[in-house]
Amino acid sequence: MTSPTLPDSPPPRLPALRGRAFKALALTPEMPLSDWFAGLDAALKRSPTLFDGRAVILDVAALKPEPDALRTLLADLRRRRIRILGLEGAEAGDDGLPPLLANGRPTQNLDLPVIPTEPETTSLTIEGSVRSGQSIVHRTGDVTVMGSVSSGAEILAGGSIHIYGALRGRAIAGAARNPRARICCRKFEPELLGIDRLVRTAEDMGTHLRGRPAQIWLDGGAIRMASLD
Repeated sequence: MTSPTLPDSPPPRLPALRGRAFKALALTPEMPLSDWFAGLDAALKRSPTLFDGRAVILDVAALKPEPDALRTLLADLRRRRIRILGLEGAEAGDDGLPPLLANGRPTQNLDLPVIPTEPETTSLTIEGSVRSGQSIVHRTGDVTVMGSVSSGAEILAGGSIHIYGALRGRAIAGAARNPRARICCRKFEPELLGIDRLVRTAEDMGTHLRGRPAQIWLDGGAIRMASLD
């Protein structure tokens, strides 16, 4: 008696791969590390929640640390409750270290075929104010806020940021690697400013512009600030 023929099993399905974009801050340690950590501790003392709930990329290209020194550096950051999402500028990673990244992307993915596309540039207008706890993320263009940005609120834009009221929260422009982006506000009282990959906290800005109209931009790899009066 002939056995019935069973149908062929379907081929296994490939897992779905989806791209995601996440906000992350970049830390670039400098020698001597004791002085760099002293400055970091001073910033954390003034702003204890600066890194709370935030992913951080550690750029060690200038240090080129050995694996043991890198582990010590990561341990020192963990003691400060700073979470490291990935490493840039490091040698081939060892087990137990964060993944290696290049321009914010895992190095293992760089050999995948990429079809170049021209990104659509748009602008976003917020008619009112951005309240404490709100986060506005718009990576494809400028953001205009007709009101104010409260303390504890955040604006992240791929282009420039224009605020017609007070800036009391966090504003990060040029998040799409746009060093020509600017931040402009009617009343300058920010907690944190960023353009491209550079960030400055309120304690690093002085008080000469506080309460005044101001503009912020990049010049020579440094964040510049000036009054709009």
